[in-house]
Amino acid sequence: MTKKTRRQRQGEVQTAVAGLVVMAGMWFMFEFDVTSIYYIFGLLIVAALAGGIASTFVPDMRRKENKGKNEYTGLPDRKRKASSLKAAVSKKGKSNLLRSEKEIMTLPLEELSWREFEELCYLYYKAKGYQPRRTSEGADGGVDLIIFDPEHNTDVAVQIKHYKKGKQVDVKLIRELDSAKKNHGCALGDMITSSGFTNPALVEADDRKIGCKGSGWVRMRVLAWREMVIKAQNQQFYS
Repeated sequence: MTKKTRRQRQGEVQTAVAGLVVMAGMWFMFEFDVTSIYYIFGLLIVAALAGGIASTFVPDMRRKENKGKNEYTGLPDRKRKASSLKAAVSKKGKSNLLRSEKEIMTLPLEELSWREFEELCYLYYKAKGYQPRRTSEGADGGVDLIIFDPEHNTDVAVQIKHYKKGKQVDVKLIRELDSAKKNHGCALGDMITSSGFTNPALVEADDRKIGCKGSGWVRMRVLAWREMVIKAQNQQFYS
C-alpha cells in the first residue's frame, strides 16, 4: 500500500472540514428558513477557509518531531504510542526472561534469553565442580560469574554473551573483561558466547590471558552435558 504524501492528506482534511462546515450551514439554512444568496456564498467562503486552516495542522511525517503523532491531526497518536510501548515491553520482557531450571535444561539454545543462557552456564560449572559464584545483578562490571579453576588453583572471571544473527564478540568486550577481572581480584578471565569472536578480539584475548569459548565450545561442553543430564533423568524415570 502506497503511503500518502502530506499534500494528499492535507487535501483530504481540507475536503472533510469544508464538507462538515457546509453541512452545518445547510442545516442552519433549512432549520431557520434562510434563503439569502449571500448566506450561501458566505457559507462556501467560510467552509473553504476552515478547510484551508485545518489542513495546515497536518504534520510532515518526515520530520523527527512528528514521530508518534496522528498523520492527519498532528496530535499524539495514543493508540500507536500504546502499541509501540506494548511491543517494547514485550520485546524487553522476552529478552530478559528467566524461566524455570527445567525449561532452561530442555529448550533449544536459540530460544533461551540472555539471562537463561547465563543460568545454563552457571548450572554447567556447578555440576562440574567449579564452585561458580554469581556477581551482583546490574553491577557486575563486566563479569557474570566467578569460578574456581583447580588446574591453575585460582579464580576466573567469566563474562557470558548470548548473541544471535551472526553478532560476534569484539575487541571492546575483551578489554572490558580484562579490566573487570582485575576489579574482582582475578588473574584470569573467560569470555563465553553462543556465537563467535572477531579476529582482533582473539588476538587481544590472547595478549590479556582471556580464554575465548565460542559456539563450538558451548555445543561440545555445555549442550553435550545438558543432553547427558536429560538422558540420565529419562532413564531414571522409566526404570
